[in-house]
Amino acid sequence: MWRFGQRAGWSAVLVLLGGFPLAQGDEPATEPSIAKTGEQVASRCAECHGEDGQSRNSDIPSIAGFSMLATMDLLDTYRMGLRAARAVELPDGTKTDMVEVAESLSDADEWAVVIHYANQQWQPHEQAFDAELARQGAEIHAEKCDRCHYDGGRDPESDLPITAGQWRDYLVAEFDNFDAGRRAMSDKMREKYDTLSAAEKRAIIELYVSAGEY
Repeated sequence: MWRFGQRAGWSAVLVLLGGFPLAQGDEPATEPSIAKTGEQVASRCAECHGEDGQSRNSDIPSIAGFSMLATMDLLDTYRMGLRAARAVELPDGTKTDMVEVAESLSDADEWAVVIHYANQQWQPHEQAFDAELARQGAEIHAEKCDRCHYDGGRDPESDLPITAGQWRDYLVAEFDNFDAGRRAMSDKMREKYDTLSAAEKRAIIELYVSAGEY
């Protein structure tokens, strides 16, 4: 698991990276420099994903609390063309998308920002949901999804994006992307996903929206 606590985290990462130069310049990276760089990179992400990864836009996911591997994998899927990226207009009128963002990050920036988000606290979004449908979704999820998406999508140690408590609009859009082939998935996931009916997918989304509090 690549999630680190606030106090011991930075030292563990430095040992893991073997002196990988996370800070700009020639001097070795230090704990404060990693934290500062992560905050700086994350500030560029905040316009879409919110302060410290807590999204305020229902069609854009929160990413706070994702494990390092989960966030890094998401960035790589955009770089490799495995996931479609939609254009987003920023407050200054310019447009960007996640492919452009991912490709703009240096290796040092990527390491720093994934560490930053792994050390934030996930906060489920409070949304209305159908409790009975969520319970049905929990049964389906336990049978077909929980082996990878641990604890109903709540556990960051799965090294996959946290889905429990994620925005409904975003979840619906991503399931549509899976259905339309606009987002790739592993063969193992495809094998399970293709067995789901439309009704079962709706139930799983309802489970996620409920954050397991049904």
